[in-house]
Amino acid sequence: MNIICMKFNRVTLSFLLPFLFSCFSLCQAQRSGLRVSIVARPAEKNIVAGHYGFDKGGNTSIAFDAENSFKWSGHSPYKAESWGYFNQDNQEIPYIKRDRDLGQTFTYGEKNSKKLRAITVATGYGTNVVRSNMYEKNISVQVFEVAGNPHIHNNGSDSTVEAFNGFPHNRVSDSISHIRDDYFIGEVYTSLGVFTGASFPAEKEFGFSGKDSEVPPDHPNLKGKYLRFVLPENSNIGLKPKKKYAFLIMIDSAGTDCGFTLANNYIGNYPGGHAIRRDGNGRFLPVRANPQKDFTDAENEKALSSAHFPTNFTERINIPAGTNGYPDVDTWRDLFFIIEAN
Repeated sequence: MNIICMKFNRVTLSFLLPFLFSCFSLCQAQRSGLRVSIVARPAEKNIVAGHYGFDKGGNTSIAFDAENSFKWSGHSPYKAESWGYFNQDNQEIPYIKRDRDLGQTFTYGEKNSKKLRAITVATGYGTNVVRSNMYEKNISVQVFEVAGNPHIHNNGSDSTVEAFNGFPHNRVSDSISHIRDDYFIGEVYTSLGVFTGASFPAEKEFGFSGKDSEVPPDHPNLKGKYLRFVLPENSNIGLKPKKKYAFLIMIDSAGTDCGFTLANNYIGNYPGGHAIRRDGNGRFLPVRANPQKDFTDAENEKALSSAHFPTNFTERINIPAGTNGYPDVDTWRDLFFIIEAN
């Protein structure tokens, strides 16, 4: 992948990038009939793209949590966790935790066109693999065609400046590599369809009986499970030689403690694409919040809107996908994924 370092004013870019560098056509009609199940790895004969690497840790999550939380290391009378992001004066900026869809771009390298049949991902290996209220929640998949070539935007941090957001988050006491807030620009995502009707597997599909008490989110039975999304027969998503495509996996509606992790390499080596996300309302930087005020206080109205997907599902699926996100980015990340076509 050709990576070109680019330098821009961070404030100007925060307003212009969503419009200049990531474009969407209006999404085609939603189609029901999507199915998801826990499976062994798909048969090799149908696989046309994939990345099989993953790290044995981390909690990179698809998340749509109805409970708000401040990203803030200081005192707050309300729920707060971890750290905010930092400005150029090294001041921590609090914000509200953002909703997140996750997926991956990939290149179709076959000689002949084929029909996209299924997408398989794997649950992660961290400490919060499947949250307690995720089971049997409705989930969907959005599929895109991708044009353009990704370039790195360094977010104002180069080799002389620490990243403004990204692991380990604590910029004051821990050094944050300047690449941790880099993100891609230059790609155009055209939605080919949104597929609905699937439900996240129930506890019993992970090997738990109905008599089990609440399943711990880090239980070994939850880790590294293959989730195979089968598109409906009438999907007609054609993959063409040398074209790039992408998918995003989404939780349809918010719920308390609702999310699940995906296995991935933070530094991946898949040459045909990279991980992507849809983050909050799609605008960056996240709006500053006041962690001393309630989430619904008028002073936090814009910060709350910044953190969450629109309630209208059509508006949500028209938010541009990309690699920028808070508290982390997906620029260097590759999901474990398998693409089937026939």
